[in-house]
Amino acid sequence: MDRLPSKVSHASSIMRLNFRLVAKVTCALPLFSFIFCVIIALLIHFKSSTATHCKVANYLPSISAAIGGLTPERYIWRTGIALHTAPRYMVTLMYYNFHRNRSATPSVWYQLLYKLTCLLNIVEVSSLVVLTYVSSTENPDIHEVSFISFVVCSEVYMFFTCVLLKWSAYKPMSEQEQQSLRWKSVMFVANVSSFLTSVYFYFRHNWYCEPGVYTMFALCEYIVVVTNIAFHYTAVLDFPTFSVTVGSATVSKNS
Repeated sequence: MDRLPSKVSHASSIMRLNFRLVAKVTCALPLFSFIFCVIIALLIHFKSSTATHCKVANYLPSISAAIGGLTPERYIWRTGIALHTAPRYMVTLMYYNFHRNRSATPSVWYQLLYKLTCLLNIVEVSSLVVLTYVSSTENPDIHEVSFISFVVCSEVYMFFTCVLLKWSAYKPMSEQEQQSLRWKSVMFVANVSSFLTSVYFYFRHNWYCEPGVYTMFALCEYIVVVTNIAFHYTAVLDFPTFSVTVGSATVSKNS
């Protein structure tokens, strides 16, 4: 009797990219989209993007004014967010495995915390996508809920990530771990501080309508965006030797 042909499966690699390059591109997409939107708003739509309800002097557009309703700004921002979303979800999965493998015998609280942290990151990215594509003029309720969930999940995620790194770090901490935790902590503190300061300037502007106060609000918003992006870029310190491999579908052969 002839031997039946057996199937041999393998996957071929199409592309291999250094993770640092992937992180640079992923973070550069929203960063430069944001910068271009602000510059274009200042050059082309200065009057409409810096107008305030009480008509006082303002010199910078808020984030919503720069990326929300004006064209081509909103298309630039939406494109940047769309292109950077898939790698962000990929990094979330990487961090899930990273935290899971950090401890040989993780406690129940540690397992719960790293799973919750990864869930917060997924909600953060998803909320960013929703508030980007659903403007406040189209559906104010969905936009508002998405914005609040983005801010809350972002701040809590950054804090929990710092806690996890400190909790699961090797003793003593390596230089790489110290650098990662230090930069994450700095970006987290700067992000929270600038967000709280922006809230102060926002209410002060609405209460007193002082010239230049809304400009300070917008500037604080910019810092929130930049520090958020910088925090996520610190992933290169946690995955210094990683590469991203793009492979084809599994190929089957008869032998």
